[in-house]
Amino acid sequence: MKNRIIWKFFSNYAALIFLTVFIILFFVGFKLKNYYESEITRRLETNALLIAENIRDDLTNEPAKILQEKVKEISKKISTRTTLISNHGRVIADSLNDYQLMDNHNDRLEIIRARSNDFGESIRYSDTLSENMKYLATAVKKNDQIIAFVRLSLPLSEIQYQVQVIYQIIITGAIFSLLLVIGLSYFISKRNFEPIEKMKNIAQNIAKGDFSKRIAIKTNDELGELAESLNQMADELEHKIESLKKTDAIKTDLVANVSHELKTPLTSIKGFIETLEDGALDDKENAKRFLSIIKKRTEGLNNIINDLLIFSELESSRLKLNKEKFLFKDLLNEIVLSFGFYLKKTGQDLKITFSDEELFIYADRIRIEQVFVNIIDNAIKYNKPQGKIIINSYRQNKQLITQIKDTGIGIARTNLDRIFERFYRVDKSRSQEVGGTGLGLAIVKHIINLHQGSIGVESVLLLGTTVTVKLPLD
Repeated sequence: MKNRIIWKFFSNYAALIFLTVFIILFFVGFKLKNYYESEITRRLETNALLIAENIRDDLTNEPAKILQEKVKEISKKISTRTTLISNHGRVIADSLNDYQLMDNHNDRLEIIRARSNDFGESIRYSDTLSENMKYLATAVKKNDQIIAFVRLSLPLSEIQYQVQVIYQIIITGAIFSLLLVIGLSYFISKRNFEPIEKMKNIAQNIAKGDFSKRIAIKTNDELGELAESLNQMADELEHKIESLKKTDAIKTDLVANVSHELKTPLTSIKGFIETLEDGALDDKENAKRFLSIIKKRTEGLNNIINDLLIFSELESSRLKLNKEKFLFKDLLNEIVLSFGFYLKKTGQDLKITFSDEELFIYADRIRIEQVFVNIIDNAIKYNKPQGKIIINSYRQNKQLITQIKDTGIGIARTNLDRIFERFYRVDKSRSQEVGGTGLGLAIVKHIINLHQGSIGVESVLLLGTTVTVKLPLD
């Protein structure tokens, strides 16, 4: 079987795609693993603090039996082994074992660290449970004096299992993405090689004396020039063959001329095809096209992870707002300025009006920027060419009201109630065309809720959409 050019070209880029996906998979998996392990530590710290607050008074007022029952009840709720340890290291209560039979814990590393830093953690083999455990302890204080320690512990096997689940999800997604990108690459490769295949077949037909077909290629590149030359050669040869039929007198000379005319262009075509087979097809234009495709698929996930990471951070209630007082007009003008290229490219017109030029707001500037970047980005993406976007901000009852109105494709009434759902897309085909994870508006709503604000959407299909954001001024 001949080693066709398309397979040489496709195999090179398939290898590049595989390598890229593998690298992305490695770093994403590593980052998510660290993120999950940090989440477990933060969860244990939070639970330990809550338990410490809950039992501080009980430590001095309740008998050991009551403390034991309370620890078991708490452990069931948080699905984590819980141990109470006195300031001197004696086990007061334990959710899994008889605390009276347990050794003194004063020499445990997590207790030593918690005594100095309020929190302490360690990983070691548990003789009681016969497996490796992760321990986290926090000091229980009363009148700034340590009276006991709360220690939580999880089997490392459980943590490792969850990490394996994360890797399985990532690997499955990577395999699907890899197959999708490789399939698309093959389709594009095949489509781009069709003109060469046609020229090869027609050149072979010409070599056999069949001049009935022509190459329909209208591109202004080297392939177009080659096709035009081949068609011209075929026209000339066909005319000469017809002339040969009209006169036998010059048959010998005409055959010689035709042979001569065939030799030069066919040699050139053969040499051109052989050059392509040797790798000359890897020119800048084709290479850039395929690299552009690869670049567009990498950029999701990051936005997922990133959006997923942002959304996960928002949903986990770990996000703390860094509020500051700033002039809202300045922020909005900066955001609109960043969209200048896209507005110019699409021919859209964006106008901003302020009822109060000195309108200050006390909020997390970075998060509020995320809100309006998402909303304005949607207004541009789903607008019509030469469409309009009007942004109006004003003060009302100690609130900042901002309306973003566009003349875009609109949203059907049946979809309005779901647009803030995560991963929900009104028009999937349109979303794939313009990009997005389906998390943008969900993130927007979370941020606005954290600021004790509200967001509403009104839309008429094919006429446009108005998004209204209400935020407290202080």
